[in-house]
Amino acid sequence: MRKLVRAAVALFVLPGPAFAYSDGQLAVMSHVGQAIAGTKICPKLEINEGAMALMFADEDVKLDDPTVAAVIRTKIEETVRAWDGKDEGLGCAAVLMLYGPSGAKVSGLLRFKD
Repeated sequence: MRKLVRAAVALFVLPGPAFAYSDGQLAVMSHVGQAIAGTKICPKLEINEGAMALMFADEDVKLDDPTVAAVIRTKIEETVRAWDGKDEGLGCAAVLMLYGPSGAKVSGLLRFKD
């Protein structure tokens, strides 16, 4: 019984890898996922890889971390699913307002394709 109690305490009290990310790192993962989804919602746009790399470096987010990749992939999927069937023009306007050159969330993360 004592071992069971210790195991339960370890599961709920000790921090694990799922909680090893700062708020800033989680925000970067979320913004990048939404911006990448924006390129799927609005094919006229592309991700600004330089801006994305700066965000990763600034918050020490490692793209080769499987958890980071999974969080970003999940954010892409949920955002694309939310916009499925909606007007492309409206989607383009929305993602530009958030991540375009004068974006309210992360300006310059998205740009028009050449």
